Amino acid sequence: MSVRSWLGLAAALLISACAGQPAGPSTGAPPPMSRAPVAEGGMCGGIAGFQCGEGLSCVMPVGACKTVADASGICRKRPQVCTMDYRPVCGCDGKTYGNACSAAGQGVSVAHEGECKAS
Repeated sequence: MSVRSWLGLAAALLISACAGQPAGPSTGAPPPMSRAPVAEGGMCGGIAGFQCGEGLSCVMPVGACKTVADASGICRKRPQVCTMDYRPVCGCDGKTYGNACSAAGQGVSVAHEGECKAS
């Protein structure tokens, strides 16, 4: 056998060894990463989309939901009781709430003070 034949055989063996196991059928998207919910006082939202734990909501600075594409906030407990004073705020969900506490009680951050504009 010539040197050229040996080199060809060695190359073929090397290539077949590097190929490894054939891939099985694709199931589409990779499985979602599971993350533990964020505890009170932790960062939420943002580009990573961190979610707050049970009974907490992601509170962002006023207006952040309208001015920052990937706004982040802090996980806070939702208020259980709010005063009935009427100081309307527009929530990040586009709904008007009686005051900022009422919005927070529903787990909604404030987009701006005052009523929401009619769409």
